[in-house]
Amino acid sequence: MNNKSKTIGFVGIGLMGRSLVQRLSNNGYLINAFDLDKEKLDKIKFKNVSISNNTAEISQKCDLILICVDNTKNVERAVFGENSISTNGNQNTIIIDLSTTLANETINFSIRFKKETGGSWVDAPVSGGPEKALDGSLSIMVGGDKKDIAIISPILKIISKTYTHFGSVGSGQVVKMINQILVLNNYTILAEALSFAEAWGIDAKKIPDALKDGHAGSNLLMSLFPRMIDKDFEPQGYSTQILKDLNMLSKLAEEKNIPIPMSSLSKQLFTILVKKSKKNLDGTSIVKLFDSNNKI
Repeated sequence: MNNKSKTIGFVGIGLMGRSLVQRLSNNGYLINAFDLDKEKLDKIKFKNVSISNNTAEISQKCDLILICVDNTKNVERAVFGENSISTNGNQNTIIIDLSTTLANETINFSIRFKKETGGSWVDAPVSGGPEKALDGSLSIMVGGDKKDIAIISPILKIISKTYTHFGSVGSGQVVKMINQILVLNNYTILAEALSFAEAWGIDAKKIPDALKDGHAGSNLLMSLFPRMIDKDFEPQGYSTQILKDLNMLSKLAEEKNIPIPMSSLSKQLFTILVKKSKKNLDGTSIVKLFDSNNKI
């Protein structure tokens, strides 16, 4: 791969974005980065990374542009707003949207981008968190044309342990919602299990190893449960992001008239947590709702 093909754009330097930029930088990619928060850009000290003034500047220099922002509106702003990607986008431009966004809006964005610039769109939401982004072991759910995915596959292979193509644009976002059903409800289940254990005087620290080889065993039991025990709420993701995803899940479920009772309850709990919290902590802080002595 020559240097020109290894020059990419990256929009969004949050917890995930920062780790992804570092991972790609370490693997020889030349990166033009942008974030609305200038402080985040100032902290980027990785090799091979230059700072762009806006996303229009990125699309002038790069054909492949990764977006990793916190919500659908910010994807829209990056692509179609003032001084945005669409300003200089062309038929060679491929947007790789790693964000978790509304599937129907993703489809609309791809159609609009193709019409305005001739460029392509791949939705590729990720699962695994900043640590897995840094060591290249994310899971990625991909929607888009096969020819575009073939072009971006070297990037996907560097940042993921596995990526799966599910179909046309938007299908990746639908599968990410399935992922969130399985993951985000587990936050509340683990918090409930911990509160039950502590109420009955059980040494909760023994639970992960005791249960890991049975049906209760899971990655989240091994990673989140100890953090809940230790009251480790340092953000590896944010509770507000979890609530955002649960709200998106509700909207998509309503479109198809799908009952989601478990996710609806989790949404209620995270709504309470976010409203009461003075700080935007990790999703593990949901355990605070189960402790009558803990002031949120």
